[in-house]
Amino acid sequence: MGLRRNPTILTFPLGRWIKSPIVKEGKSDAGGIWLAVSLSNARHLAKYMLEKYGERCRIFKASIGKVLFRNSYRIKTDKVRCDEEVVCTAAKD
Repeated sequence: MGLRRNPTILTFPLGRWIKSPIVKEGKSDAGGIWLAVSLSNARHLAKYMLEKYGERCRIFKASIGKVLFRNSYRIKTDKVRCDEEVVCTAAKD
């Protein structure tokens, strides 16, 4: 899940639906929750965050609500439920 250019950090507890406080259809960054389409895309983003910002990311399988936007590598949705952790990236050295 991404919070691209979003200063508001959200908490996503396992097994509970979390809704976006603002919902806007389309590709704008505002109004939705962004997710990677595939495990490969999620791993790439986790590697990027670790290398560029020193931030370790966790990857989860998730259920999603209404699709507000989709392209080949990301989905924007109105709500998400984290179901199961899939991969944990290596800890920062």
